[in-house]
Amino acid sequence: MNPWTLFWRQGHSTTFGDYFKQGYAGAVVDWWQSVLDNLPAHPVVMEVGCGNCSLLPAMIKAGIKAKYIGVDIASVKLSTVAEQGLAESEIEVILHSGTPAEEVPEPDASVDTIASVFGIEYSDTDRSLPEVLRLLKPGGRFCALLHHDDSVVTSMSRRAISEYDSYDVKKVLEALTAISNERDRTASISALKTNPRAEKSRNRINMLAEKYLSNRNPATANATMFEFMTEALKFFKMMGSPSEDRRQFIASLSDEHKASHERFKQMVAVAFDETGIKKLQSKLQELGFAEMKAEVIYTNKDILAWELSTEKLTA
Repeated sequence: MNPWTLFWRQGHSTTFGDYFKQGYAGAVVDWWQSVLDNLPAHPVVMEVGCGNCSLLPAMIKAGIKAKYIGVDIASVKLSTVAEQGLAESEIEVILHSGTPAEEVPEPDASVDTIASVFGIEYSDTDRSLPEVLRLLKPGGRFCALLHHDDSVVTSMSRRAISEYDSYDVKKVLEALTAISNERDRTASISALKTNPRAEKSRNRINMLAEKYLSNRNPATANATMFEFMTEALKFFKMMGSPSEDRRQFIASLSDEHKASHERFKQMVAVAFDETGIKKLQSKLQELGFAEMKAEVIYTNKDILAWELSTEKLTA
């Protein structure tokens, strides 16, 4: 399963997930508002790598009469935030879930603006950028925020990768499975305390919990394993649940942690340094784009992303 499908199925409204509770606030919303301010009347707007339609809420709030087309290779849907107010808005929504940016089922020259926030760089840009060109009307704009190699997002991702301890993750999952199996063989929860294998596994989990949960200093704590252990300990609230529910919890814990690790690796892999962004600009120019702009944008004093903006030539 696509690792981002698991992320969006959790109901997140933006790529930032729970790390930034206000979603695309600050620099991102300022950037997007500047794009919205320059749209033609009744525009067709496409978001590539849309997730659960991350840029749609601001369009609804702005009261724009438009068509919004969302495209994402992951399995996505309208988030709760995106759905709020949509019924009373004048926006038509088309969502292409499970659709690669390299092959979008929309007509040639049918879109006024194509936007992407940490999305299109995950695709094969040798194929997705020509697709952007195909979809845009003459004079249409492509606007994107792209992962920057020195951004706060990339730094956070690198740290998460370094913190991931596959050995301890495996030990926790094995211990939870052993406890769950012994629970199936034991008449009551209280009787588990006299079960040697269950107690050995519980003690192992307690040791790992102490290892990762005792340090609450954000600068030195292992945030990745802290989050994993916090989720793992929720298993003990399920001891009275059916066996299948417990097995599903352990499987989901394993799948999500692996997917999270993969997402962080992808975020680092697709980030552009200065040389990379210049190559991307050259690729766009060769395709037939003009009015190129590539700048660094910041959140507070930290680098957030590359801001890329370009226009399809009219002739």
